[in-house]
Amino acid sequence: MHGLLPQSLLNPLVDWTGEQLLRGALLHFFSFTLVVIRLSGLMTTAPGFSSSSVPINIRILLVLVMAFLITPALPWTSQVTFQRLDTNRSGRLEREELSHHWQERLAELHGGTLPAGDITLAPEDFRLVHDFPPSLLDYLWIGIGEFALGLVLGLGAMTILSGLQLAGQLIDQQTGLSLGEVFNPDLDTAGSMTGTTLHMFGVTVFLILGGHLLVVKALVDTFHTLPLGQAFVSVGAIELLSELVHQSLVFALQVSAPLLATMSLVGLAMGFLGHTVPQINVLVVGFPIRVLVGFFVLGLAMTGTGEAIAGTVPAAIEHLGSVLSGIEPSPSEL
Repeated sequence: MHGLLPQSLLNPLVDWTGEQLLRGALLHFFSFTLVVIRLSGLMTTAPGFSSSSVPINIRILLVLVMAFLITPALPWTSQVTFQRLDTNRSGRLEREELSHHWQERLAELHGGTLPAGDITLAPEDFRLVHDFPPSLLDYLWIGIGEFALGLVLGLGAMTILSGLQLAGQLIDQQTGLSLGEVFNPDLDTAGSMTGTTLHMFGVTVFLILGGHLLVVKALVDTFHTLPLGQAFVSVGAIELLSELVHQSLVFALQVSAPLLATMSLVGLAMGFLGHTVPQINVLVVGFPIRVLVGFFVLGLAMTGTGEAIAGTVPAAIEHLGSVLSGIEPSPSEL
């Protein structure tokens, strides 16, 4: 080869090849770091992963292993994202298929404006640029968006399960156990005994149902519609989180309602007993009766609590993942 071509012609080719190989390796490492950041946001708040009982080094190792598996399988072409956003499978993107924030993002990528009127977006017009950020500040800004995406997804699942903590506090206030507090390792706060028990029960049901796999799957699906460097948390996702807080309060009332109703009847019965038999000390007798009846009713209600978790949490994760991906419109856009 050296005898056929002069050395002066080979040197530029060798330099160009080495430069391209180095650029490709750095681009894959840059993508790997963004995958790690997006997964780290999920591990910070997702039930099961964010528990203080799971050592930090185990979580770090899990994030790195998952990033090593996900990075080679990332969609490097815009056509994969185009096909996921094309929900009606017409071969062209219409405005009705895109959320408001996706329209703004695509307008930025296509010179500031999208085709006006009813003109649709063809596959050849849809493009996403995979390149290095121009500065370190831009890289930090991209990292914040990636971390926030995983953070919001895990926070949505944790918000629903946090309703069990509130339900336990309501129950303990009625049974008289609110004076005793225990440490909840999942929320890293002190809470009521019943609330901590219900929350741990909820996390157990969440893991048995494969909820940890659901949140990971929802996050992996975001890579198809929100490629690396394009992650953002829309206003619709924040609105959905506020709706999940409302749903968590309703969930807490549903779990605690049987016991609250029973405690009302017990209180009414103890009031009649105190008036009819004044010799009985209602305060002394009423406390153990409330505790025993409360534990009995709570044991009967545990089955319904598990069914409520199974019907609420997976649907909330799927809905939140769709809104974050931009496939499903936000509540304000419906």
